[in-house]
Amino acid sequence: MKKILLSLSVALLSFAGSAQTYNSPESIEFDYANNRWLIANNSGNNILSRNSVTGALSVFAACPGGPHGIEIVNDTLYVCAGGSLKGFNVNTGASIFTKSLGATFLNGITHDNSGNLYITDFSAKKIYRFNIATRAFNVYVTGLAKSPNGIIYDQPNNRCIFVNWGTSAPIMAVSLVDSTTSTITTTTLGNCDGIAKDGAGNYYVSSWNLNGISRFNNAFTGGPVTVVTGLNSPADIFYNTVTDTLGVPNSGTSGTSIYTNKTSYHYFGSAAGLNDLAAAPGKLGLSVNPNPVVKTAEINYKLPADANVLIELFDVNGKLAKTITNEGQTKGEQTTFFSKSGLAAGTYLLKIETETFVETKRIIIAE
Repeated sequence: MKKILLSLSVALLSFAGSAQTYNSPESIEFDYANNRWLIANNSGNNILSRNSVTGALSVFAACPGGPHGIEIVNDTLYVCAGGSLKGFNVNTGASIFTKSLGATFLNGITHDNSGNLYITDFSAKKIYRFNIATRAFNVYVTGLAKSPNGIIYDQPNNRCIFVNWGTSAPIMAVSLVDSTTSTITTTTLGNCDGIAKDGAGNYYVSSWNLNGISRFNNAFTGGPVTVVTGLNSPADIFYNTVTDTLGVPNSGTSGTSIYTNKTSYHYFGSAAGLNDLAAAPGKLGLSVNPNPVVKTAEINYKLPADANVLIELFDVNGKLAKTITNEGQTKGEQTTFFSKSGLAAGTYLLKIETETFVETKRIIIAE
């Protein structure tokens, strides 16, 4: 469900994997198809995989060159590593390609709907455009006054929005029509690293000076609201729109914060249950049969109390594909049926949500 936050006071609970494995995490992305978080582990020279339910960490792929920004497009994970762009199969972790862009320090990365990546060069103060199909690239923006960092595609306005390093860092936009840049809003934030967007259209910006996260509305009016504090050098963030969870890589490797050299996960769902989703995994006993779904499927779960139940299906990009049910149900065993009619074959994420619990399960829609 796409929700606007109902409270400015957000409960912040963190689940971190082994601190011995993280080594200056720089970027995080949710892999909807495989129901996991992928993390650019900069000083570890690898990409980590974090199970979204158990928090277990494993190495997804080795990535020499100090990985920074990461972006999933279809079945490929694109990784910024120094002056090169690398590609990995998102399902297997196998290396696909390495392409030198002649850049100085590639950092933030996003993609549009026309098959292009946009990548910030922090040190050279440039933005590159990379064509996914041909792997041709060019310098799209040059001569920026500040170092560009995190970047995100803004489809309704046919532009990319990017944050900047330094004091009083402005939030800026680059037009995808003619590559011109403009300032969206000035800020008092310093050393902004990442930018993400929730399902309601709000933007989230990470700031090292604040050691926290600020939220802006879709029009960037009225100023930011601080929604997370106490972080440690929060880097390139990602908002999981299916579970309303903001993933934050805390890149600082020293300090007293509980988040030091770890990733943290902050739930921005219903005000009735502001808690980390992993706090109560499996409480509803969600199951789907058959899976893969050939024609119809049966969804089974058990409600510990009477509740309103919302069941939704999301595609691999986190976009809502189908609402299966949204109704009040009574305590006990429940069965709901749905048809694959109108759905393209592929991988989806099924989410069931009540006022107290949220659970997800990956399902396959067959041809």
